Amino acid sequence: MAGGYGPRIVGAHSVGVRDGGPGLPASGWSTVGGDLRVAHFVGLHALQVLPFLGWLLTRRKGVLALLSVSDRLALVWSAGAAYLGFVLVLAWQALRGQSVVHPDAKTVAAAGSLAAVFAISVLITVLRVWNRNRRKQAFPLAIQILSD
Repeated sequence: MAGGYGPRIVGAHSVGVRDGGPGLPASGWSTVGGDLRVAHFVGLHALQVLPFLGWLLTRRKGVLALLSVSDRLALVWSAGAAYLGFVLVLAWQALRGQSVVHPDAKTVAAAGSLAAVFAISVLITVLRVWNRNRRKQAFPLAIQILSD
């Protein structure tokens, strides 16, 4: 900062455009450039979403009764890792100066890859539960519970 040279804007949330431009109606997030508030908003809501998912998986009704503690833990870890990945994709998109409503092919590919990895991890857990309970004949019981 010596000599009066340095960053002109400190603490701005928009990337690639001036703060205060066109934005989404309720949130004001930029529709023409990157906005770091999107990743911040989504990341902070992990504090509500992930504990709620953990609580939801502890309910022992219906199909959830077939999940062991390690299965529940695997699903929460998978969701947490996917949530972190989603926040990182949003931050990466914003830092490249892209609006959340206008993603490019790289952003869509990254989000799609993340979704695919998450789906595969959930599928592996579900197949493990199915395989374990198939031997116990618990799945007919689960189908009966679901049909009631």
